[in-house]
Amino acid sequence: ENKLIFYEPQMLSALLEMLSSLSTSSGGFNPTTLLVSAYPDLQPWCVKEMSSVENANSFYFKYMSSLLHHEEGNDAARRDRELVKEWCLMLSSQENTENADEDWKRECFLHIASRDDESSILYHRDLPFLMDTSTKMSEFGLALDIANEIVQSIRYRHNKQVLEEVLKHLQTISDVAVKGNDGELNATLLSQIITFFNVIAPCLEKHQYEIDIIAELTKLLEQCRTEKTKNTLYSSTNVGACITCISENAPPSKSLQVFSQWEHSSIESASLVSAIQTSLIRGAREGLRSELSGSLLRIKRAREEGLRPMMMENEMTNWDPIGSIVTDGSGEEEEEDEEAGGGGFIWKRVLDGTLQIAK
Repeated sequence: ENKLIFYEPQMLSALLEMLSSLSTSSGGFNPTTLLVSAYPDLQPWCVKEMSSVENANSFYFKYMSSLLHHEEGNDAARRDRELVKEWCLMLSSQENTENADEDWKRECFLHIASRDDESSILYHRDLPFLMDTSTKMSEFGLALDIANEIVQSIRYRHNKQVLEEVLKHLQTISDVAVKGNDGELNATLLSQIITFFNVIAPCLEKHQYEIDIIAELTKLLEQCRTEKTKNTLYSSTNVGACITCISENAPPSKSLQVFSQWEHSSIESASLVSAIQTSLIRGAREGLRSELSGSLLRIKRAREEGLRPMMMENEMTNWDPIGSIVTDGSGEEEEEDEEAGGGGFIWKRVLDGTLQIAK
């Protein structure tokens, strides 16, 4: 039966003397719990140095797993930059696999690195380091999420050196996305990359470090084409898939320039024709969205709600339900005034969509 023994300050000297034997203890109590409860009086480097040589890495890994656990760990330890960094390196290492499978180590890392994980707020998060570690662990989607977080961060988005590191990782992830898996391009990852170009470009411009989005998108197409010629297993549809990703995620004006300037563009390509159509439609919608006036939006909302604007003394003052009778004090209905001419009230026909305007 396991017994739990918790630390008290007067135990520190005894613990330091017993460390080497505790790491090999097979008695009826859990030494890891005792050592974790002794933090910060007992620092992790003491545990690491005093652990027995035979299983030092194994015991220290177990200790750090408990100390920095997202639920049962020590709050102060989770906020320590160096400890969190060391723990992440241990999780990304191929060592210690006999103590924890890869899925469990990945889950522990996500608790720290992923902003979507509610436990991440408990840890000190060094974003550039986490981005680098995510890339090394082949967590490319996570690395892009962290890169996006860096660009949005007041602390990092003005740091040219950090932004250049982001660009390097972006290039690495682009190569992975284009090569894909089993000859199939990773369209999901590639779409994330293309979208991110639009985010990082304005940040780099502030540092006089311009990124040519058109050149970067063209480079992706060239990479696909080159991979197709080198790799016989590379799917013939990958170039078309890349074209589609660009048309759906890049700014329409940029994608159209890429398609018109790319020397290998062929109007006979069905994917290219479809991509041009997609870009044109997206561009038209974005242009229309930017030109909608506030008055038109208010009229649209009023129509949806079944209301119409009321005019009093030549000013719009409130909204009344369509179909209600509005009087001007003379006892005559507004609609009769309108039919009688003299610049009648047209809002009802504007709102219900029956107004005809001669062009």
